[in-house]
Amino acid sequence: MSDGTCKTANEIAESYLQQLQQLGHEISTAINAIAADALPVLQESVAKQEMLCASLVTRANEVASVIAAPSTQQPSSIDKAIETRIRAASGAIRELNLQYSALLKHSGRSIALLSLLCKSHAGQMREERGAGLKRQTWSCEM
Repeated sequence: MSDGTCKTANEIAESYLQQLQQLGHEISTAINAIAADALPVLQESVAKQEMLCASLVTRANEVASVIAAPSTQQPSSIDKAIETRIRAASGAIRELNLQYSALLKHSGRSIALLSLLCKSHAGQMREERGAGLKRQTWSCEM
């Protein structure tokens, strides 16, 4: 490995599992940030998700290379308990991703509808100006 130490497949898999769990936490944080309209929290969470995903790719490649080229000093397979926990964490992330995707899709549609509504009302206000009609107040927060 790059730091000069030889890690076992189990050590790398355990690190992978911890990062999967952190990713799940960050996805939950992002979902909650969207619901709370907390843009800075969402931005920070997305940045952390990007870093974790890049690290997970590296970690997965490390596990694959240790398993593919076993040495006589280290076990080349991952402990079944760790493997089970990785599968559970991966399943939880898949579920969170479905929720995240649905929330983003719904949010996008809501923004599009509000935008159309605001544009439609703006056109109505321009027509009223020319006719000298009494103006109504209307606001739209996005």
